[in-house]
Amino acid sequence: MLTRMARLKRRRLRISVAALQKLDVNHDGKLTEEEVGMKYMGPRNTGAAYSSPIAIDFGGQRQYVQLLAMTVAGVSAADGKLLWRYDKPANGMRINVSTPIYHDGHVFASSAYGAGGGLARLTKNANAELAAEEVWFSKSMENHHGGVILHDGALFGANGGNGGGYLACLDFKTGEVLWNERDSDKRRLTKGSVAFADGRIYYRTEEGPIVLIEPNRKEYLERGRFNQPDRTDKPAWAHPVIANGKLYIRDQDTLFCYDIKAK
Repeated sequence: MLTRMARLKRRRLRISVAALQKLDVNHDGKLTEEEVGMKYMGPRNTGAAYSSPIAIDFGGQRQYVQLLAMTVAGVSAADGKLLWRYDKPANGMRINVSTPIYHDGHVFASSAYGAGGGLARLTKNANAELAAEEVWFSKSMENHHGGVILHDGALFGANGGNGGGYLACLDFKTGEVLWNERDSDKRRLTKGSVAFADGRIYYRTEEGPIVLIEPNRKEYLERGRFNQPDRTDKPAWAHPVIANGKLYIRDQDTLFCYDIKAK
Protein backbone atom coordinates (compact mmCIF):
# COMPACT_ATOMS: atom_id res chain seq x y z
CA MET A 1 0.00 0.00 0.00
CA LEU A 2 1.40 3.38 -1.03
CA THR A 3 2.23 5.90 1.66
CA ARG A 4 0.75 9.41 1.53
CA MET A 5 4.11 10.81 0.40
CA ALA A 6 4.36 8.25 -2.40
CA ARG A 7 0.85 9.08 -3.59
CA LEU A 8 1.70 12.79 -3.65
CA LYS A 9 4.87 12.14 -5.66
CA ARG A 10 2.96 9.99 -8.13
CA ARG A 11 0.29 12.68 -8.53
CA ARG A 12 2.94 15.37 -9.13
CA LEU A 13 4.58 13.15 -11.71
CA ARG A 14 1.27 12.69 -13.56
CA ILE A 15 0.72 16.48 -13.59
CA SER A 16 4.25 17.11 -14.88
CA VAL A 17 3.88 14.49 -17.61
CA ALA A 18 0.54 15.96 -18.70
CA ALA A 19 2.05 19.46 -18.90
CA LEU A 20 4.97 18.27 -21.00
CA GLN A 21 2.66 16.29 -23.29
CA LYS A 22 0.66 19.45 -23.98
CA LEU A 23 3.84 21.14 -25.25
CA ASP A 24 4.54 18.21 -27.58
CA VAL A 25 2.70 19.73 -30.54
CA ASN A 26 3.63 17.10 -33.14
CA HIS A 27 3.16 14.20 -30.69
CA ASP A 28 6.53 12.62 -31.47
CA GLY A 29 7.46 12.16 -27.83
CA LYS A 30 10.22 14.80 -28.02
CA LEU A 31 10.31 18.47 -27.08
CA THR A 32 12.10 20.81 -29.46
CA GLU A 33 13.13 24.41 -28.75
CA GLU A 34 10.24 25.56 -30.91
CA GLU A 35 7.75 23.57 -28.88
CA VAL A 36 8.87 25.03 -25.56
CA GLY A 37 8.55 28.54 -26.92
CA MET A 38 11.99 29.53 -28.23
CA LYS A 39 10.58 29.99 -31.73
CA TYR A 40 8.04 32.48 -30.52
CA MET A 41 10.26 34.53 -28.26
CA GLY A 42 13.21 34.84 -30.62
CA PRO A 43 16.96 35.01 -29.88
CA ARG A 44 16.76 38.39 -28.14
CA ASN A 45 14.45 37.19 -25.44
CA THR A 46 14.71 33.64 -24.21
CA GLY A 47 15.11 34.16 -20.50
CA ALA A 48 13.21 35.38 -17.48
CA ALA A 49 14.30 38.32 -15.36
CA TYR A 50 13.10 39.00 -11.80
CA SER A 51 9.53 40.07 -12.42
CA SER A 52 6.53 37.99 -11.37
CA PRO A 53 3.86 37.02 -13.93
CA ILE A 54 0.19 37.96 -13.79
CA ALA A 55 -2.77 36.11 -15.30
CA ILE A 56 -5.24 38.07 -17.42
CA ASP A 57 -8.16 37.43 -19.77
CA PHE A 58 -8.27 39.35 -23.04
CA GLY A 59 -10.18 38.67 -26.23
CA GLY A 60 -11.69 35.53 -24.77
CA GLN A 61 -8.27 34.03 -24.08
CA ARG A 62 -6.43 33.35 -20.83
CA GLN A 63 -2.81 34.47 -20.87
CA TYR A 64 0.18 35.08 -18.62
CA VAL A 65 1.92 38.45 -18.78
CA GLN A 66 5.48 38.86 -17.57
CA LEU A 67 8.30 41.39 -17.85
CA LEU A 68 11.10 39.18 -19.14
CA ALA A 69 14.80 39.80 -19.76
CA MET A 70 14.27 41.93 -22.87
CA THR A 71 10.53 42.53 -23.22
CA VAL A 72 7.14 42.39 -21.57
CA ALA A 73 5.12 39.62 -23.21
CA GLY A 74 1.84 37.78 -23.09
CA VAL A 75 1.81 34.02 -23.62
CA SER A 76 -1.12 31.68 -24.02
CA ALA A 77 -2.09 29.83 -20.85
CA ALA A 78 -3.16 26.88 -23.02
CA ASP A 79 0.07 26.18 -24.90
CA GLY A 80 2.69 28.82 -24.00
CA LYS A 81 2.65 30.42 -27.45
CA LEU A 82 3.70 34.06 -27.63
CA LEU A 83 0.66 36.26 -28.19
CA TRP A 84 2.29 39.71 -28.15
CA ARG A 85 5.38 41.57 -26.94
CA TYR A 86 6.35 45.13 -26.03
CA ASP A 87 10.08 45.74 -25.71
CA LYS A 88 10.56 49.33 -24.57
CA PRO A 89 9.91 48.96 -20.79
CA ALA A 90 12.71 46.37 -20.48
CA ASN A 91 16.22 47.72 -19.87
CA GLY A 92 19.41 46.61 -21.56
CA MET A 93 20.84 45.33 -18.29
CA ARG A 94 18.18 42.58 -18.27
CA ILE A 95 17.38 43.57 -14.66
CA ASN A 96 13.61 43.88 -14.88
CA VAL A 97 11.94 43.47 -11.52
CA SER A 98 8.56 45.17 -11.18
CA THR A 99 5.36 43.25 -11.86
CA PRO A 100 3.29 44.48 -14.84
CA ILE A 101 -0.18 45.98 -14.33
CA TYR A 102 -3.21 45.09 -16.44
CA HIS A 103 -6.36 47.22 -16.61
CA ASP A 104 -9.13 47.58 -19.18
CA GLY A 105 -7.22 46.05 -22.09
CA HIS A 106 -3.98 47.88 -21.31
CA VAL A 107 -0.67 46.68 -19.85
CA PHE A 108 1.76 48.93 -17.98
CA ALA A 109 5.34 47.82 -17.33
CA SER A 110 8.41 49.62 -16.05
CA SER A 111 12.09 49.15 -15.22
CA ALA A 112 15.10 51.28 -14.27
CA TYR A 113 18.69 51.41 -15.63
CA GLY A 114 17.81 54.03 -18.23
CA ALA A 115 14.53 52.51 -19.39
CA GLY A 116 11.22 53.84 -18.03
CA GLY A 117 7.55 52.96 -17.95
CA GLY A 118 5.20 52.38 -20.85
CA LEU A 119 1.53 51.67 -21.42
CA ALA A 120 0.49 49.37 -24.28
CA ARG A 121 -3.01 48.75 -25.59
CA LEU A 122 -3.77 45.15 -26.52
CA THR A 123 -5.53 44.63 -29.84
CA LYS A 124 -7.02 41.70 -31.73
CA ASN A 125 -7.38 41.59 -35.53
CA ALA A 126 -9.76 39.68 -37.80
CA ASN A 127 -7.43 36.67 -37.73
CA ALA A 128 -7.60 36.58 -33.90
CA GLU A 129 -3.94 37.69 -33.71
CA LEU A 130 -3.00 39.84 -30.74
CA ALA A 131 -0.63 42.79 -30.69
CA ALA A 132 0.51 45.48 -28.27
CA GLU A 133 0.37 49.11 -29.42
CA GLU A 134 2.21 51.71 -27.37
CA VAL A 135 0.00 54.44 -25.91
CA TRP A 136 2.72 56.36 -24.08
CA PHE A 137 6.21 55.94 -22.66
CA SER A 138 7.78 58.01 -19.89
CA LYS A 139 11.14 58.37 -18.20
CA SER A 140 9.26 59.68 -15.16
CA MET A 141 8.51 56.16 -13.89
CA GLU A 142 11.73 54.16 -14.00
CA ASN A 143 10.64 51.74 -11.32
CA HIS A 144 13.65 49.86 -9.98
CA HIS A 145 12.10 47.08 -7.90
CA GLY A 146 9.52 48.61 -5.55
CA GLY A 147 6.45 48.02 -7.68
CA VAL A 148 3.68 50.33 -8.86
CA ILE A 149 0.09 50.71 -7.62
CA LEU A 150 -2.86 51.65 -9.87
CA HIS A 151 -5.61 53.53 -8.03
CA ASP A 152 -8.25 56.00 -9.21
CA GLY A 153 -6.73 56.15 -12.69
CA ALA A 154 -3.25 57.00 -11.40
CA LEU A 155 0.02 55.11 -11.02
CA PHE A 156 1.87 55.46 -7.70
CA GLY A 157 5.45 54.21 -7.44
CA ALA A 158 9.10 55.14 -7.11
CA ASN A 159 11.06 56.62 -9.99
CA GLY A 160 14.80 55.95 -9.86
CA GLY A 161 17.49 53.29 -9.90
CA ASN A 162 20.57 52.46 -7.84
CA GLY A 163 21.33 56.15 -7.44
CA GLY A 164 18.16 56.75 -5.45
CA GLY A 165 14.83 58.24 -6.40
CA TYR A 166 11.49 59.49 -5.16
CA LEU A 167 7.76 58.75 -5.13
CA ALA A 168 5.86 59.80 -8.25
CA CYS A 169 2.26 59.84 -9.43
CA LEU A 170 1.39 59.54 -13.14
CA ASP A 171 -1.92 59.50 -14.99
CA PHE A 172 -2.56 55.95 -16.18
CA LYS A 173 -4.12 56.86 -19.52
CA THR A 174 -1.75 59.64 -20.60
CA GLY A 175 1.50 59.25 -18.65
CA GLU A 176 1.25 62.86 -17.44
CA VAL A 177 3.17 63.51 -14.23
CA LEU A 178 0.53 64.56 -11.71
CA TRP A 179 3.06 65.16 -8.92
CA ASN A 180 6.36 63.85 -7.58
CA GLU A 181 8.51 64.15 -4.50
CA ARG A 182 11.59 65.29 -6.43
CA ASP A 183 10.00 68.67 -7.00
CA SER A 184 8.62 68.93 -3.48
CA ASP A 185 10.13 71.63 -1.28
CA LYS A 186 10.15 69.23 1.67
CA ARG A 187 11.42 66.09 -0.11
CA ARG A 188 9.55 63.89 2.35
CA LEU A 189 10.12 60.56 0.60
CA THR A 190 12.92 58.74 -1.17
CA LYS A 191 12.70 55.60 -3.32
CA GLY A 192 10.80 52.65 -1.87
CA SER A 193 8.40 49.72 -2.23
CA VAL A 194 4.61 49.80 -2.21
CA ALA A 195 1.67 47.76 -0.96
CA PHE A 196 -2.02 48.68 -1.00
CA ALA A 197 -4.79 47.86 1.49
CA ASP A 198 -8.00 49.50 2.73
CA GLY A 199 -7.59 52.54 0.51
CA ARG A 200 -4.06 53.32 1.68
CA ILE A 201 -0.57 52.88 0.28
CA TYR A 202 2.01 51.40 2.64
CA TYR A 203 5.34 52.75 1.43
CA ARG A 204 8.60 51.25 2.67
CA THR A 205 11.50 53.55 1.83
CA GLU A 206 14.93 52.13 1.12
CA GLU A 207 16.30 54.16 4.01
CA GLY A 208 13.90 52.45 6.38
CA PRO A 209 10.87 54.58 7.38
CA ILE A 210 7.47 53.03 6.70
CA VAL A 211 4.94 55.62 5.55
CA LEU A 212 1.14 55.51 5.27
CA ILE A 213 -0.11 57.47 2.26
CA GLU A 214 -3.60 58.38 1.15
CA PRO A 215 -3.52 58.00 -2.65
CA ASN A 216 -4.51 61.28 -4.27
CA ARG A 217 -4.13 62.42 -7.87
CA LYS A 218 -3.58 66.06 -6.93
CA GLU A 219 -1.08 65.97 -4.10
CA TYR A 220 1.00 63.90 -1.71
CA LEU A 221 -1.02 63.13 1.44
CA GLU A 222 0.88 61.48 4.28
CA ARG A 223 -1.21 59.94 7.06
CA GLY A 224 1.51 58.55 9.29
CA ARG A 225 4.98 57.04 9.50
CA PHE A 226 7.24 55.09 11.81
CA ASN A 227 10.73 53.63 11.96
CA GLN A 228 11.26 49.96 12.64
CA PRO A 229 13.49 49.00 15.58
CA ASP A 230 16.89 47.36 15.06
CA ARG A 231 17.28 48.82 11.58
CA THR A 232 20.26 47.43 9.66
CA ASP A 233 22.56 49.58 7.54
CA LYS A 234 21.45 47.81 4.32
CA PRO A 235 18.97 49.28 1.80
CA ALA A 236 15.45 48.04 2.55
CA TRP A 237 14.37 46.26 -0.63
CA ALA A 238 11.84 43.77 0.73
CA HIS A 239 8.27 44.81 -0.09
CA PRO A 240 5.82 45.38 2.77
CA VAL A 241 3.22 42.59 2.95
CA ILE A 242 -0.30 42.95 4.32
CA ALA A 243 -2.48 39.97 5.27
CA ASN A 244 -5.34 39.44 7.72
CA GLY A 245 -4.95 42.83 9.33
CA LYS A 246 -1.20 42.45 9.83
CA LEU A 247 1.66 44.40 8.25
CA TYR A 248 4.86 42.41 7.75
CA ILE A 249 8.19 44.21 7.36
CA ARG A 250 11.42 42.32 6.67
CA ASP A 251 14.90 43.76 7.16
CA GLN A 252 17.56 41.26 6.07
CA ASP A 253 17.10 38.28 8.44
CA THR A 254 14.61 39.98 10.77
CA LEU A 255 10.82 40.00 10.35
CA PHE A 256 8.49 42.44 12.11
CA CYS A 257 4.72 42.10 12.36
CA TYR A 258 2.38 45.03 13.13
CA ASP A 259 -1.33 44.92 13.88
CA ILE A 260 -3.01 47.42 11.55
CA LYS A 261 -6.56 46.15 11.78
CA ALA A 262 -9.18 48.84 12.40
CA LYS A 263 -10.32 48.83 16.01
